[in-house]
Amino acid sequence: MLKLENKFLAFIIAAVTSFYSTGIAAQSKVTIAFQIPLEHHLAQNILFFKEELETMSNATISVQINDYESYLKDRKDLKKLDSEQQYFMAKDMLEAIQSRKIDIGLISLARVSKLIPLADIFNQPFLIDNETKLSDMVSKDSFVRRSIEGSLQELGLKTLWWQPYGSVIFVSKGSSIKTPEQMKDKKVRVFGKTLGNLVLAAGGTPLAIPNSLQYFAYKHQKVDIGMTTIADVRKKKIWEVMDTISLTNNANMQFLLVTNNRWWNSLTTNTRRLISQAASSAEEKSVKMLKSIEVASFNEAIQNGMRIVVLSNDDRDYWREKSGPIYENFLENTGSNGQVAFDATSTD
Repeated sequence: MLKLENKFLAFIIAAVTSFYSTGIAAQSKVTIAFQIPLEHHLAQNILFFKEELETMSNATISVQINDYESYLKDRKDLKKLDSEQQYFMAKDMLEAIQSRKIDIGLISLARVSKLIPLADIFNQPFLIDNETKLSDMVSKDSFVRRSIEGSLQELGLKTLWWQPYGSVIFVSKGSSIKTPEQMKDKKVRVFGKTLGNLVLAAGGTPLAIPNSLQYFAYKHQKVDIGMTTIADVRKKKIWEVMDTISLTNNANMQFLLVTNNRWWNSLTTNTRRLISQAASSAEEKSVKMLKSIEVASFNEAIQNGMRIVVLSNDDRDYWREKSGPIYENFLENTGSNGQVAFDATSTD
């Protein structure tokens, strides 16, 4: 009887050992947090990453999405709240990643620029104002991208992939905004310090208004001009309150999916490989997705009566001339790396 029990125990141990040695281990969980709603195109791209990773890993890795908007909807139901916070606003995301409260988080490059001044190259007025320059800047082997990601590494953070949000444009009513004079003495909706400095350089008054309130601000004439993206024109139905789009492309918005180095290094080689592959696919997908959204947004804006105004090269040169003090401040804060990045934008 004892021999039979020993044989049975040996069989169980062998079976368990075989199960884990084949790499089909117990399911691992990866948590990703962000503040945007799930229907947003950035969130949809993250859901694409989730599907890719879970499929590639044969469901041995599960991805948990902690979106802050869903948390707000469920906050009154105490049964749905965890004792440990897992939902974070954008302003708290970086700290949550660094302290390993979440595995992966979505942060804007504009927020990164507060820690890494070189990242503000994407907000320097009229520097990255065409598709070729942008593509060069965000390519994985570009000096700018490698420098930003290297600085994040020094902060204990690893960048998994970049997500484009779109170029900044002007929306207005009754007239276009092709030159700084057309902004003089006007109130302008902005969403960042450098964008605000551009308005000041043109003689206008910048007002920081969040994305969720820009439609309200236009409708109730809190501002005369708005800085936004073509994707948001469609999403917010800006044609109901503004009638002109000036294609300035005066800045570019990017988001990053970032994780903690300690968490990353704790993963197996195979898990890191799978996450990297899924992240690469998600980045490629995000670029294609935004282009499709922008085409649809332009078409819908035109169909709803908006006028599209293209700036001339002389117009752009004039804006750059006005932006001289902004460039000088950027170069003072970034040194030789900033100069290299700045020079790279001068090639068409």
